[in-house]
Amino acid sequence: MRFAQLALLVTFAVTIAASQETQLSINFVYGGSATRIVTGKVSGEWQGPTHFSPNKPANFKFDLSLRAQWQVTVTNVTSEGDGVITVQPQGAEVKGFAGEQPFELTVTPEGDVKFSWGAFSFDSTKLPEADRKKLQQLMTLTPSLTISPKGKIKAFQLPEDIKKVMPEIDTQFVNAIVTATIQTLLPASLPEKPIKVGQSWENKIPILAFETPEPLLLPVTCTLAEIKGDEAVIKVKAEAKGDANLTLRRWSEKDPKVAISRGSFSAQGEVIFLLSVSIPQRSTWKISADGEGSVTPQQKDASPIPFSFRLSAEIQDHLVF
Repeated sequence: MRFAQLALLVTFAVTIAASQETQLSINFVYGGSATRIVTGKVSGEWQGPTHFSPNKPANFKFDLSLRAQWQVTVTNVTSEGDGVITVQPQGAEVKGFAGEQPFELTVTPEGDVKFSWGAFSFDSTKLPEADRKKLQQLMTLTPSLTISPKGKIKAFQLPEDIKKVMPEIDTQFVNAIVTATIQTLLPASLPEKPIKVGQSWENKIPILAFETPEPLLLPVTCTLAEIKGDEAVIKVKAEAKGDANLTLRRWSEKDPKVAISRGSFSAQGEVIFLLSVSIPQRSTWKISADGEGSVTPQQKDASPIPFSFRLSAEIQDHLVF
């Protein structure tokens, strides 16, 4: 009898929760700070020209694990509720195999870099002190992001200190490119209106990687799957595939022409939004992509060289308060 009463109570509570509308908006608190940790695995294969074999196809496989950490701090909240957040690197590590050779890259929180790949190796601690300090400054630069309450990345801003390390850099150009890239990599914007469990909303993410008159739009479907206590569970799905006639955008006249003739992309994710503090706290992602096309070197009368690729990744991302 007690079990039946408990089951009835749980069913009633779930029914009530599902019928209620939930407002999903980020509440930025000035001075708020947390550690963001990203871990995951990335693997894939490239069959085509490489830096070491630019004029004929070669096979290159990779299987890597990664971990990176940042300190994120809200340094300003605008009148519209946007949060200005600084992102301070706190080290990164990539390990695995690339081209059938052991690969390892470590960046310390202080900005020192150690790298090894087969017979190649590098250790910034062995550089002359002036060169080591310059690299440390570059690796520990703290950019800022402006994010709307609905999770849209409005702007990326490099710190002015970068001019001391790279005086020739066009910061406006880099800021614009990185802003667009982050908008593509973080597609799970929140719904504009209150939403019920089971309802979905769609975002269209601009893809700026191709030489097209207007950016291509990738549809991303988000669904409020369930509410478990303080956690709103958001499911995210994006997919695109088919034949194509696209050319990758070139940033220099010296870059080769890369044409895509066929491709597919799929991403599935789950985002956990904490209702009590109005913050997306963690997420998991599964991503896969493959495609084929050709690379045409810039040499006169060069012929296109075919290529194909495949990529898969599993990424975990969470904030530690």
